[in-house]
Formats: sequence, C-alpha cells, structure tokens
Amino acid sequence: MPFTQIIELDGVKDEQALRQHIATWEADEAGAAPGYVGSRLFADDEAPGRYLVAVDFSSREEAEQNNARPETAAWAATTRALAGGEPAFRNLSEVYTTYR
Repeated sequence: MPFTQIIELDGVKDEQALRQHIATWEADEAGAAPGYVGSRLFADDEAPGRYLVAVDFSSREEAEQNNARPETAAWAATTRALAGGEPAFRNLSEVYTTYR
C-alpha cells in the first residue's frame, strides 16, 4: 500500500538550499533507498518560511527500512539545520486516489 511521510519545516530561511538538499537526495538515493518513489516540496502560502516535504514510498515497511539507514539520518540532520529546529512528521497510508 502506498505510503507518504510529510515533513513540516518551520523557519526555513533559504528555499533554494532546501530545494538543492532535496534534489541531492533524489540524485544520490533514488534506486538505493528502499521503496523510495519520489518527493514533492510545498511552500505554505499562508506562513512564510514554512514548507512541507511529501516523501512517497511503495509501503510503510520500506519507509521504515529507509528511516533506519545512516544516509537518511545524515539527510535529516541537514534538514533540521535548514529549518532551524525539529520538523514535525506525519505518516500517511494511502487509502484512495484519483491520480492516474
């Protein structure tokens, strides 16, 4: 079952650095990270400096395997630094979609 992890970041001062950070993960880890499908970055139009990163996986189990990797821990540390603090996480199991 498809699984998405939402990472909410508040206090981001450099959107371009965050974009590059996500692009680097894609370039380095796509095909290596278990179940990784892709990611999307959203800017909150109502709250400057707040961003949501939606990271899609094939399953929750593979997302959990990915979360246990040292590469993911290093990525998370840089993400915290870019946000200036701890992000909030939401774990979402897809139950219905109209995407084709």
